[in-house]
Amino acid sequence: ARYFKKPNSQRVLSLNRIIRTISYIIVPLGVLLFVRQFLLSGMTLEDAVVSTVASLIGMIPEGLILLTSVALAVGVVRLGMRRTLVQQLPSIETLARVDVLCLDKTGTITKGTMQVEETLPLGGASDADVHDALCALSRALSESNTTFRAISAHFNGDPCWESLYTVPFASDRKWSAAAFSDRGAYVLGAPDILFPGNTEVLGKAEEYAHNGLRVLALARTKGEVQEDQPLPSLTPAALVIISDVIREEAADTFRYFAEEGVTIKVISGDNPATVSAVAKRAGLNGFDACVDMSALPDDADMEELVEKYTVFCRVNPRQKKALVQALQAQGHVVAMTGDGVNDVLALKEADCSIALASGSDATRHASQLVLLDSNFDALVHVVAEGRRVLGNIERVATMYLVKTITSIVLGLLFVFLPAAYPFFPIHLTLISTLTIGIPSFFLALEPNRERIKGHFLKKVLARTLPGAAVAVLGLLLVQVFGRILPLPDGEVRTLSVLVMASVHMMVFLKAAMPLRLWKAALFAAMIAGTATAMLFFRELFMLAPVDISMAVFTAGFILVAWPGIRLAEQKIALSRGVIDRIFRRFGLS
Repeated sequence: ARYFKKPNSQRVLSLNRIIRTISYIIVPLGVLLFVRQFLLSGMTLEDAVVSTVASLIGMIPEGLILLTSVALAVGVVRLGMRRTLVQQLPSIETLARVDVLCLDKTGTITKGTMQVEETLPLGGASDADVHDALCALSRALSESNTTFRAISAHFNGDPCWESLYTVPFASDRKWSAAAFSDRGAYVLGAPDILFPGNTEVLGKAEEYAHNGLRVLALARTKGEVQEDQPLPSLTPAALVIISDVIREEAADTFRYFAEEGVTIKVISGDNPATVSAVAKRAGLNGFDACVDMSALPDDADMEELVEKYTVFCRVNPRQKKALVQALQAQGHVVAMTGDGVNDVLALKEADCSIALASGSDATRHASQLVLLDSNFDALVHVVAEGRRVLGNIERVATMYLVKTITSIVLGLLFVFLPAAYPFFPIHLTLISTLTIGIPSFFLALEPNRERIKGHFLKKVLARTLPGAAVAVLGLLLVQVFGRILPLPDGEVRTLSVLVMASVHMMVFLKAAMPLRLWKAALFAAMIAGTATAMLFFRELFMLAPVDISMAVFTAGFILVAWPGIRLAEQKIALSRGVIDRIFRRFGLS
């Protein structure tokens, strides 16, 4: 439980790679551009510094990390309102990517509150003997699991038996015991573990188990019971029948995950017939694909098992961890829910770990998410919130990276071109604020239930490259247009601002699809804000007046650029295999 594992977050890794790559590029490119402008183009020191700063500012996706953090923080608040505690921020994203969800039966499919239905004396034991023995066990042992709490609540008398020693319950051996003065020892555990060859006892236990009831066996012995030694000869004393109520929302939750492409695996320490019956009553597809893990050898092929079965029973803690690892080895993103200490190993190994608040302290501390109401249905809202956050971040990241990639390519080109860099820093402030910053803030917080597919960085770059390519081509055309007319440097810069703002408005419009009334109003407001700045605050933003030729050029560019972006997207979609190979070549997949 002390082992700390970093969350498996594609978003964090991708953003770190973006920032690291920009950090490698920005310093040498800035030096080259400054040398080109100051020493070779004859610019003044002040103009060369300003142009270089403008280039460097454009390369930085300023606000992207902040916006991502804000979107995740809002997600945490929303989940808190749904009674879900997020203990690690990236877990919101991870659960949105989950395609296999591993559940324990108790506390997730069922309510986790058990009650003793009846006891069935065996081997000539009387009802009074069985009652006294169970009362004595409940007083001698100090177990905290739900099964023993039900027994302690039902058998709460004091028969005044003197306890000599106890053997606490362990999930790998499936029994607990206590010895009493002049009465021998009593063992309470799974019938098939205590009486593996007794067909009479196992037959009766199976009858109850097939109806979804949990069955424990009570046995007595005159021998000494030790936790690290095989059990001595046992005599059946009784079967204890315990019921566990299925959650009303379980069937709807299973249906939701099935529709969303999330596979459910039930991993339980209980009897196979019991777990399979409960899964059937809860409406789980594949409830009959059940395997008893205690009957398998230690070297069983876990990957084959997780492919073949849906319900895993009699699973010990190490097997739970191995099952999670097998699913991950097949390329799945795995979430694990649990409430007991025996779940900790698997919770630590899973990509996303979810604990029930009603479970043990160790389980809650080891998990990334805690369901405060211990309500399995809350996972539906957690997945939906994760998809909203991650889907929106993917969309708005495009708006930031178009400016970054455009600025990097422009910086490289203007190292060689015989012209001044076409922007001042104040120009990029105008573009970043009205076409990226304000719109992305609203888009990052809108509802979004789209399923998350594919690699974060690949998808973002595939959406970014068309806009960046069109922006670079447009800005190069501005340089050619300015030379042909010719235009003063101030008008060339102003026309460059118009072209750059137009491209980012188109990228904003694509990110806002499907367009709704509030998005259309936001889009119109940003266009109005840009026009106002260029018409009435020209001196502040160091812009020249827009004449007819500049307006016609911008309108013509927009008419060509919009279908150009769409065509570039289609080309990139057809070249996705090439992109995948590039990612694999540089270890980015």
